[in-house]
Amino acid sequence: MRAWLRCRAWLLPALARDGGDEADLLADLISGQAQLWPGEGAAMVTQCVDDADGRCLHVWLAGGSLSEIMRMRPGVEAWARRRGCARVTIDGRAGWGRVLRPFGYAQVGCELQRRL
Repeated sequence: MRAWLRCRAWLLPALARDGGDEADLLADLISGQAQLWPGEGAAMVTQCVDDADGRCLHVWLAGGSLSEIMRMRPGVEAWARRRGCARVTIDGRAGWGRVLRPFGYAQVGCELQRRL
């Protein structure tokens, strides 16, 4: 995966904080269970998840330029809506809450959430 190799350095620190394994991540990307959102200077990895509250898009990993990640956000959220997701969830460092609060994200338990 050429896109993964280009984005790898941005995402591996987030994967390490998550305790994830690169081989498992690649298997999820190849199988379609996870989506890679590559940008010019940033990238995200998401997963569509069905849980007791319905379908959501979970932002699993993000790294690189914060401003680029924020520019990618509306397109990723629109994609999630088209796939029947009713909300977005994010587990991450506390700083994400400050950055995403103006866009409707709120702390719910141990994660950030936004209704779509």
